[in-house]
Amino acid sequence: MSTPSEQDVAACIGKVQSTQPTLGALKILAIIKEDHPDWALSEKRFKKILSAQSSERTTLVARTGIDPSIDVASIAPKVEVKLFGKGKGKGLVARTKILKGEVLWQEEPWIATADQQLDAPLANKAMCTTCLTLFLEPSPPLSKPCPSCDSAHFCNRLCLGRAKEAAAHHDLLCPGANPSCWPLLKYIRDNGARHLAAVARIIALWRGAKASGDVKEATRIEKRVWTGMARINQLDKEKERREWSMVAETRLAELHHTHQLLLQALHPSSPDARFQKLIRKTTISEAEVDRWFSFDSYLELLGLAGINQESSGGLYALHAHLNHSCEPNLQVRNLPKTFKAPSPDQLPCDLPPPNPAGVRGTNRLTILARRDIEAGEELCIPYVNFSLPRAERRQDLREAYGFWCQCPKCVREDV
Repeated sequence: MSTPSEQDVAACIGKVQSTQPTLGALKILAIIKEDHPDWALSEKRFKKILSAQSSERTTLVARTGIDPSIDVASIAPKVEVKLFGKGKGKGLVARTKILKGEVLWQEEPWIATADQQLDAPLANKAMCTTCLTLFLEPSPPLSKPCPSCDSAHFCNRLCLGRAKEAAAHHDLLCPGANPSCWPLLKYIRDNGARHLAAVARIIALWRGAKASGDVKEATRIEKRVWTGMARINQLDKEKERREWSMVAETRLAELHHTHQLLLQALHPSSPDARFQKLIRKTTISEAEVDRWFSFDSYLELLGLAGINQESSGGLYALHAHLNHSCEPNLQVRNLPKTFKAPSPDQLPCDLPPPNPAGVRGTNRLTILARRDIEAGEELCIPYVNFSLPRAERRQDLREAYGFWCQCPKCVREDV
């Protein structure tokens, strides 16, 4: 029996993982021992080399920080932000004990986006463009249409006003106010491109704040996007896809095309009078152009949307701090407006039942405890379907979020 070098073992690990990337540690070891029956390789030494190898493979770490504009204490009194070491970034932990069924906080999106399946009711004016509440009838009496186009409708004046604040229907992305945005909006609608929609709305929100001279708000948006929210370059993330070599050329062309549509809508080379009126003829610096409109920045913003966007409503500032676990202790729900949080004397209690058929929740998130949670415990949600087999969960997480999960459940199932 011979003792292989660390480099030889690492090379074998890489060879196995290149063809079977979802295999667990013991299965990889079994294959290596079968291929090299003359090697004296203990499980302990193998796992040490595999751990080092895995660390190299997990360099796709999201850049992140803490958003100073969020008043966590007032939004979620039993929650605090924590920066973890070893590349994990930020997360949320319980300040005090939390009981099952308790509502930790509720949150409106700061960037609202709608799922493609809602296109029909939105187009038929059967749903509010801002809060995504279904109307009992199209265009009900108290509802308000967009004053500039026929593509948006709102519950009332309040939702009409909030549409600009959350960029659900920003003036720069209104085809009536800014016709040059129509090709972008059509692409988003035809392709269900919610990540692109989120990027467009983030930029519109920032550009609108700049145009209005609201330096404080523009700075807040800039810090939230480039400092406070986790992001991974979209291209780096997509290269993790198993089929990347087969789709790379087509996908790159698509990314460049959508980038041009974004520029046409929000930073046109020859702006017309309508666009000039919307931005009040303000100019932005070369550094701002590079930060918000370069192709590299576009890829960063797409990656940000991809790993932070909640499927049911958009981007949420505090919710974006939550890390993943395949054994989550929190549940995220879109509940109806009629939902009432349980009172302290009703806790602990069961989680709310599924929304009744025909009743759709709003895009306000409600964060609930799945079980009792102790003080100091990290608060986690599932980024993927946690009932899937380990290999499928981990591969989905790697391709969508850029990391190989090492939560207790994945470690426990690594056999």
